[in-house]
Amino acid sequence: QRLLLELSWEAFDEAGIKPSSIRGSNTSVCVGISSNDFANTKFGDTASGNSFFMLGTTMSIASNRLSYFYDIHGSSFSVDTACSSSLYALEHACQKIASGQSDMAICGGVSVLLTPFPFVGFSQASMLSPDGRCKAFDSAGNGYVRSEGGGILLLKKLSHAIRDGDPIVATIAGVGTNSDGRTNGISLPSSDHQEALLRSVYASANITPQS
Repeated sequence: QRLLLELSWEAFDEAGIKPSSIRGSNTSVCVGISSNDFANTKFGDTASGNSFFMLGTTMSIASNRLSYFYDIHGSSFSVDTACSSSLYALEHACQKIASGQSDMAICGGVSVLLTPFPFVGFSQASMLSPDGRCKAFDSAGNGYVRSEGGGILLLKKLSHAIRDGDPIVATIAGVGTNSDGRTNGISLPSSDHQEALLRSVYASANITPQS
């Protein structure tokens, strides 16, 4: 939550937007978060079980913390879809803005790795790269590498950003998500379904894969 507060404030600063100017606005918060290592380090320590601990480690509060701090009234939710959590948050944020349900969205994600247990479990499941390197879209890919970090985007309709004189870093041509359904294992992806998703997003954005 502290990282999300810092990153969102930094995003407002870089955008030249006073946080106080959005107070009471219909701004949504969409946060991707899939791990809660800090809470896991405290489980079993009953002395940590106070109200501050619960509010500080409940993943749903990660997004609500931003809504509370900035006093904004759009939808506010955290989403956990593992590695794609921030992408799902981005899709929902875009939908809220495109539908007119939100004027702006604070969107992003955060991941902090504090305990060895997930590393051990994913290693036992042969999900981690033995050489510690990600090789996305490469036939030599042999697993993934866990990492930590965070990021926040401020999203608006392009016409509104131009109207308000906001610095525009990038535009989103298209976004989409799907599920692989049944594969050879619940954690094993389907290249066919992932290809279908990419083609669908390219088509919706009027982009050819060759471009």
